[in-house]
Amino acid sequence: MHLENLAVKHKAFGNGVILAQSEKYITVRFATAEKIFVYPDAFEKFLTMEDGSVPSEILEDLEASRAAKDKVLKAKRDENVRSMMKGIVIPGKEIVIENKDDEPREEMEEI
Repeated sequence: MHLENLAVKHKAFGNGVILAQSEKYITVRFATAEKIFVYPDAFEKFLTMEDGSVPSEILEDLEASRAAKDKVLKAKRDENVRSMMKGIVIPGKEIVIENKDDEPREEMEEI
């Protein structure tokens, strides 16, 4: 989606205009400053279109971004489980397996 020159609104900075767009970032000019945001993540919490909406194309990009992050997190959890089963200790984490048919679950140690 082509975002340049679109009017947006930020929770803290107010109204702005998207000046530039790359694959991972957008640059927005506000009244007081220019800010760079991670795209599409900024539309999840901070930015909306001037009318308060988020276009469906951006929502699709957000969903794809979440799916990619979830895939990376799952791969890291799986690697942690494999490491623990081999006896490699990962500081600050314990993997609890109540019986061999259960799914492993991570427990964070309170410090």
